Amino acid sequence: MDNDILPIDPSEIVHLKHIDEDLLLKRLSLFIYDLLQHNFEKLCALMYRHDVNEKLFNEALLLPNDEERAKAIARIVIEREMLKKKTREMYRAYKNENRLREK
Repeated sequence: MDNDILPIDPSEIVHLKHIDEDLLLKRLSLFIYDLLQHNFEKLCALMYRHDVNEKLFNEALLLPNDEERAKAIARIVIEREMLKKKTREMYRAYKNENRLREK
């Protein structure tokens, strides 16, 4: 894996304002690759905490090597985090709209 890129914890994704998607994928893949190699239990706990689809996670684990597994899992995590972010924004807009109607 690329030694010039720093890994990123999945919980940091929602706090990012602007990041290149390829860079995000690489950074998260590094983080997940390390967990696949050294702490699979922590990886599973993180997937549960981030509400990652279990079926997709298990399918990614069937890939032939840890690099491919890490990249596939990173994609799943990014998609899930982006969906959560979009849901929060929609809820916030809905709340604001209701506040305006109440005035």
